[in-house]
Amino acid sequence: DGAPRVVEVPLGMPLKALLSDVRADQAVLIGGYHGSWLPATEAVRLTLDNQSLAAAGARVGAGILLTPPPDRCALIETAAVVRYLALESAGQCGPCLNGLPRMAAALTEIAVGRQRGQTQADVERWAGLVTGRGACHHPDGTARFVRSALIAFAAEVSRHQRGQCTGTSKRPFLPIPHGSARTEEDWM
Repeated sequence: DGAPRVVEVPLGMPLKALLSDVRADQAVLIGGYHGSWLPATEAVRLTLDNQSLAAAGARVGAGILLTPPPDRCALIETAAVVRYLALESAGQCGPCLNGLPRMAAALTEIAVGRQRGQTQADVERWAGLVTGRGACHHPDGTARFVRSALIAFAAEVSRHQRGQCTGTSKRPFLPIPHGSARTEEDWM
């Protein structure tokens, strides 16, 4: 029925059983905001355990499986979450102070269809530069989330380059805590 639900399932459960109402053209976020987006066609062949998920570049992480409704643009949703993650960093190391805000801004450019020719390559390069260099794993998880989105939503990225979007609703879907920083000014 597509309604949000919280269920406890054993590790090793086939994701197909948990994602029975997901369409083949959708993507599934596995592991939360530091997790990975996988195309639904790939996710339904896996089981909920790190060994199976690792083959697809994912991990159980927070144990969250999330699929945006078909009327939302997951690329726009991802850009909003990356902005949130950049603003939620401690800002104490180079990857969080410089890398995450740059990735967030560039991903927003891609999502709103205003990217320069080099924008996607910049995001991919910055994701590589921040990985393994932070004082904690926050930049690593954010980079994983971004990289997986660029792969899972490659067709949507192409649409946005042409000024098109499959999302018909502008209402946010992925939750960002109420009262959290929305701009750098809120954070400082």
